[in-house]
Order: sequence, then C-alpha cells, then structure tokens
Amino acid sequence: MIYIIEAFDRVSEFLVFEEQLPKGYDQELKAIMGWTSDQQGWEGYDLTSEQLEALEGILGKKIHNPALIFQLSCNV
Repeated sequence: MIYIIEAFDRVSEFLVFEEQLPKGYDQELKAIMGWTSDQQGWEGYDLTSEQLEALEGILGKKIHNPALIFQLSCNV
C-alpha cells in the first residue's frame, strides 16, 4: 500500500503538494488513524492536526501550514 499526504489550498481547494510516506509503517498508520481493518487502496481521510503531527514524525519533516487542508490517501 502507498500512503500519500495531500495538501490542498483552503480557498481554491487545489492540490498544493503531496508527500509519500515511507513504506513499512502500516501498523503505526493504523494506530494513528484509528483504523480497525486493513485499507483497500481507494480510501481518503481528512487529517486532524494531531494525526498530521504524528505523520510528520514518520515523514521526518514538518509540513503543517494553517492555510492548507491535509488529507491522507491510500493507493495500491
């Protein structure tokens, strides 16, 4: 599974950038997101600030910007 953090402009809702999370963090992602089942590869989730902060730890850098909306997508 490939997990991508997507950042959208709050006003235009256009995609500003995306960051792919490194592989091998499925169990950590499951805990952060509160998932009770495995992902199918078509899901998308709005991220809370707490979830984004935890994902930044996996990503290894800060990406938060209050002008942006952050989502996590799951792709096969």
